[in-house]
Amino acid sequence: MQLLKKNGLILFWALLLVDCFFIFTEQNDYHTYLKPLLIPVLFFYLILNAKKKKYKVSKLLISLGLLCSWIGDILLLVEGEKFLIAGTIAFVATYIFYSIFFFRVRPINNSRSYETVIITTIVAIGIIFSMYNFLKDGIPSYFKFPFFISAIAISVMFVLASNLYSDRKRRKLAFQYFIPGALLFIISEASLATHLFKYTEESFINVIVMITYGYAQNFMVQGFVKYLKS
Repeated sequence: MQLLKKNGLILFWALLLVDCFFIFTEQNDYHTYLKPLLIPVLFFYLILNAKKKKYKVSKLLISLGLLCSWIGDILLLVEGEKFLIAGTIAFVATYIFYSIFFFRVRPINNSRSYETVIITTIVAIGIIFSMYNFLKDGIPSYFKFPFFISAIAISVMFVLASNLYSDRKRRKLAFQYFIPGALLFIISEASLATHLFKYTEESFINVIVMITYGYAQNFMVQGFVKYLKS
């Protein structure tokens, strides 16, 4: 456990880079075994570094978010419409739990928050419609509704993570960890959709998906740990 407490992030990145190598070389059997190990490493790193008797609700929300990510990772390893939709739902749940955490840390309750929310909402809407216009001819009818639900959920998370920047006490956490993490989640989701519905033969896009996804979770967990240790 001490290894995970002190070097959990190093272990996570080692596993992620090896996993990306197997994706790039199309050794998918190894990817199937490695991918489900990533989130548990981050989870134990988080729990071992958090204060044991503080932030019980926050730890529950973060843990549920990571659990849903882990479930989503496993579901998306299996091909098929039902597994794609189920995996997407699992990640929507992750974004909801993370969003609730951000809102509890910094509610939208003053003019500075309103300004931040308005600006980031406009940015998020622009990204959603740009991605939809880029992919709309390739998105199957069964996935259009899940696509928009996922896009809305991840956009809300981005807006609420950005809202932390309006709090002077949390500004550093937002700028260094949560905003970059939310943006990387968006890039990862966009890359995955591009691979699934536009450039299906370009396997290197899967490497981009995993790197950006791993970096996103890494940023989030680092920010969560900083918060839970404060």
